Amino acid sequence: MKFEKLHDGIAGHDQSYALINRGFSAETRSAGQWFETTAEIYDNFLNILPPMDYTADGFSMSEFATGSLTDAFLRHGGRFFYLSINRERSGDFTNAVRAFRDHLAFAERTV
Repeated sequence: MKFEKLHDGIAGHDQSYALINRGFSAETRSAGQWFETTAEIYDNFLNILPPMDYTADGFSMSEFATGSLTDAFLRHGGRFFYLSINRERSGDFTNAVRAFRDHLAFAERTV
C-alpha cells in the first residue's frame, strides 16, 4: 500500500474536518492518504455512527466516502490518525492498519 501524508503536524478541529471533507471523487481521495489528528476528532467520529470495524487499534466508518473507500481512525503510541482505506473485504481494515503501523515505524526510524 502506498501512503500519502496530507498534512504536516497535528491537524486541529477545523483542519481535520477540511481534510476529511476534501472531496469525494477519485481525483481527490484515494486509499493510503493520512494525517495525524486529535483525540477529540477520533472520539467525535467514533460516536457519529456505529463503526464497521472496531479493534483496540481503531475503527473504520460504516458509511463509505466513495465507492469502496472509507475513513479509518487509528491509535498508535498515544497518537491519533486518520487513514483513507479501501474496504472491500473484512480483512482489509486489519491489513491497512498493519501496513500503516509499519509505515509509521519506518518513518520514525529514518528521522
